[in-house]
Amino acid sequence: MPIPGGTTVKQWSTKDLHVIRPAADGRAGDAVLTFTDRYSVFDHGVMPDLVPGKGRASCAMAVRSFALLERAGVATHFVEQVADDAIRIRLLDLDLDGPGQTGPAQLIPLQVVYRRQLRPESSVHRRVAAGDLDPASIPPVEPGTGRLESVMVEFTSKFEETDRFLDTAEAARVGRVAPEDLTGLTERARRVCTVVDEHCATVGLTLVDGKAEYGFDERRGLMLVDHAGTPDENRFYLDDTPVCKELLRALHPGLRERVQGWVREGLPRSRWPRPEPLDPELVAAVAEVYAALAQLWVAGTPAARDRLSAAVETYRAGCAAAAPAREELR
Repeated sequence: MPIPGGTTVKQWSTKDLHVIRPAADGRAGDAVLTFTDRYSVFDHGVMPDLVPGKGRASCAMAVRSFALLERAGVATHFVEQVADDAIRIRLLDLDLDGPGQTGPAQLIPLQVVYRRQLRPESSVHRRVAAGDLDPASIPPVEPGTGRLESVMVEFTSKFEETDRFLDTAEAARVGRVAPEDLTGLTERARRVCTVVDEHCATVGLTLVDGKAEYGFDERRGLMLVDHAGTPDENRFYLDDTPVCKELLRALHPGLRERVQGWVREGLPRSRWPRPEPLDPELVAAVAEVYAALAQLWVAGTPAARDRLSAAVETYRAGCAAAAPAREELR
């Protein structure tokens, strides 16, 4: 994704950015963000397959989520929808090398993760087992619900070769913000989580976790950028089955561990082996899940929920037929 000023970051992104007017001198610019049918998993980069209609589905869910956030008083960079798969946005500047703090109309180079539940696939379990996360930092679980008593918020890097979790001190350094800014980001992430969580409950889904990015407007007020409330940024469940990018992750068993190994070895990304294309029937099944999920997110009707349930069953049957030995999707 090109950023004004000549810096190129996240070239493997699943979205395309067309800059109409660059951000400059503490003023936001103007751009069009297009959601594509590409996907990436485990920081590997763009995968070989396209998921037909994924861009349109993600765009529809993002636009609906922007409306919900606006109603809740959460400022965002959204201006308007300009196509089935594209939105116009207020573009923020990015300064990774300057000596000062992130300023007005600039992107904060962090991702903010919010967690409402801890499912088995959550990285929290692996990090606790490895000694990389203090169990005391995890909120207690509400008895009988599986939900955390309070929203857990964490920070990760954004513009490094692979994203990594950061403690508070390093998050302030990498994000080029003050401790009070991190407090504001934490509070804003919890509000965003609440908005997404409440809409999930309305349409019959369960929110497990999600992530969002933020920046400062011209007055250095916090503003959500990129988007929230899509299956690429959130882990949604329909009953006991994930209906999000987790479906695509499950089709690449062992890839996370291989990527982590390549990073530890210092193997250049250009030398990472390319994954094989997926079975076309599985790609079609995932595409239907995305389409049905978008319909449910926007319309919230019983018919949309029935369509999503049928799409999930088709996906599960396809996985069983393509790889009988694959662990059953939880």
